[in-house]
Amino acid sequence: MEANGGGVGLEDELAMVMAGDEALALALQHGWIRSDMDMAAVANASMGNPALYLALLCFPPQEIARCRRVCRLWRDITSTDVFRRHHHDHHFRTAMPLFFFLDPKLVSINLRAVDIRNRESRPVIRFTRRLSNHGVFRVHGSCAGILLLSYGPRLYACNPCTRRWACLLPLHLHHDIIGFYVTRGGPGGDFEFKVLYHDRMGIGCVYWIFTLGAAPALARRCIFRPCSIELDPWLALGIAPSHKIPPVFSSGFLHWPPKAAQQNDNVIMFDVVAEAFSFVFPPRLQVGRQLFEIDERLAMTVISFDREAERVHVWVLGDDNAELWRRRYSIVVPVDEIKANNSCHHNGSVFAVAQGRNALVQCPRVLLQCDDQGAVLKRYRPQPQHAHHWTALSGHTFQESLLLHPAILPMRDTDAVDGHPPFFRLSVVFPW
Repeated sequence: MEANGGGVGLEDELAMVMAGDEALALALQHGWIRSDMDMAAVANASMGNPALYLALLCFPPQEIARCRRVCRLWRDITSTDVFRRHHHDHHFRTAMPLFFFLDPKLVSINLRAVDIRNRESRPVIRFTRRLSNHGVFRVHGSCAGILLLSYGPRLYACNPCTRRWACLLPLHLHHDIIGFYVTRGGPGGDFEFKVLYHDRMGIGCVYWIFTLGAAPALARRCIFRPCSIELDPWLALGIAPSHKIPPVFSSGFLHWPPKAAQQNDNVIMFDVVAEAFSFVFPPRLQVGRQLFEIDERLAMTVISFDREAERVHVWVLGDDNAELWRRRYSIVVPVDEIKANNSCHHNGSVFAVAQGRNALVQCPRVLLQCDDQGAVLKRYRPQPQHAHHWTALSGHTFQESLLLHPAILPMRDTDAVDGHPPFFRLSVVFPW
């Protein structure tokens, strides 16, 4: 068995950590564990097997689920809150782009995540419903391992790695959800997951915040339109729903690309602590569409048309959102490969990622992973593939996490009615 997150076998990892202090130093050097990790907590949680504990930390969540079936000891170690927290800290750095394999004839949903480093796709959510029972499935947000999803009239928060979920107020029915984020707050500095939403797009939009797990009387708060006079006319018209244009979280702000709000060509920002909107000017070039994060800084892709090849230029915002953009690198778009897959290139079909300066290129029936020189590294397509199958990037990214979050994912039996949720069943939930 191999750890897909690092490509190193279990026996190799065990051998590397069996040497005591030298192994610990090596684990710190390679980033397996953090330098501020409480080694006393590791000793207690490892149940006398620190070597095994450190090895298990290296496995991605789906491999941990398999490891739990090996024996009682492995199950007990991976069931502790300390292990889940350490595992979260170790694996939380990697954000994987989410995309769909879609089958319109069967209403089949196959949401997957691309592991850029290992060039593989991982299943996240998959289900099939009959046409007579189908509803619209949408991804409204992804934050700290929690997905905000809607299927028909129901809104869910769920963690695909632990298969824990909760049914939420159906905010999406009469409002537009525009953001999903997490802050530190509440008793003991716990995570607080929040949904940012507003009235349906039109004149005079008012903005609201919904806190998951809060008391009903305190869960919803109206913040009106906290912004400058200059920004107010744009916010009054509303921001595009996050299932269409997802915001990007960076340095304590949610960021929306130009054109996310009507008649706006700037990058709109929302301070999740101060709960106020502001904006920053984009690079003074053609307007780009995608925002993402590089080295904890906001980045933007801008399309250009050179004589030799089409390129996507990546610009990075300076420190403290100082409105000073610098071009970091360029990505050559594989035009011939795109044409061979019956697609035409446009800015929205290229999704840049920070890892390895790679990019995902969306074609109707295949998703291409390319390097910055335009070389195709991997092709993602459903197996088996039929003529009516197609692929679609969601615009969201997903970070795997084993944290349970019992306050916001309480797993109530009363929520599991009428076959909902369609993607999980209580009888097959892993007993995390």
